[in-house]
Amino acid sequence: MNLREAFVTGLLVLVPIAATFLIIYWVVSLIERMISPVISTIFGFYFPGLGLALLILIILLTGFFARVTLFNRIISVFEQVLVKIPIIRTVYAGVKEASRSVFFSEPERLKGVVLLEYPRKGVFALGFTTGAEVEEACEATGKKLINVFIPTSPNPTSGLVLMVPEEELIYLDMSVEDAMKVVISGGFSK
Repeated sequence: MNLREAFVTGLLVLVPIAATFLIIYWVVSLIERMISPVISTIFGFYFPGLGLALLILIILLTGFFARVTLFNRIISVFEQVLVKIPIIRTVYAGVKEASRSVFFSEPERLKGVVLLEYPRKGVFALGFTTGAEVEEACEATGKKLINVFIPTSPNPTSGLVLMVPEEELIYLDMSVEDAMKVVISGGFSK
């Protein structure tokens, strides 16, 4: 491995970790700055770290209330407003899809890990079967077609969907999580 490859690999590993910690630090610091004067005024003292505890409480309460129909409708209306604002729409949609692919369990989104010859014979791509079937496409081709999502690296939320005849797929005994690590790391993780 040369110096350039080592540097790029280091970036692929450190940038997502650093971004995650920076976002968490920023949110916790913001909450700390907002609540510390209020709590100090009310109780006469303040313990650092209450911002993190409050953030966890806010996340839990949001998750609880998101399951309630009325709150779910409020969130839906709020999302409809966000997707109408040009720049915010792009950011929000990307973050939402990335979150869904990370936090939803694998059976809900991706069924299995496969290899298929793509983009040409003799070259293999790692893909994920989605479990969905397009009956019209199967009928038109006379074959059992399996939807396969081929993610791009290092951003697995983008990629392409191919309808592949089942006999052309090589099913791997690999978890979706392990396959995602390979994709996100650009093939440097195994």
